[in-house]
Amino acid sequence: MTADLSKPDDIAPLHEVSDQMWSRVLGVNIASEAALRGNASGVAYTASKHAVVGLTRSAAFMYGPKGIRVNAVAPGGVATGIPTAAQLAASITFLLSDDGVNINGVVLPSDGGWSVQ
Repeated sequence: MTADLSKPDDIAPLHEVSDQMWSRVLGVNIASEAALRGNASGVAYTASKHAVVGLTRSAAFMYGPKGIRVNAVAPGGVATGIPTAAQLAASITFLLSDDGVNINGVVLPSDGGWSVQ
């Protein structure tokens, strides 16, 4: 079976996910709302997003005592050229600002409520 690499994941069952697909999706390290659910996409894509959550929390634990905050933003579907990008940037800016000073090790959904479905 040849994977369609134009998609984030081919939504194949676990036992059919190719090594090529695993390598591709694990090479993109950004969170997504798929990190908050198990049914948002295929198994490889979902596992890669859960990995970002683990990395975020582990790094926050390790570097928090040194005053370094580590958080992740989990967007839903993002299309370029629409206001979604600005809203996503606002979430990131908040976490980077002094207003987010007490937030460390969290995954902030920035998806307009998509992850609560």
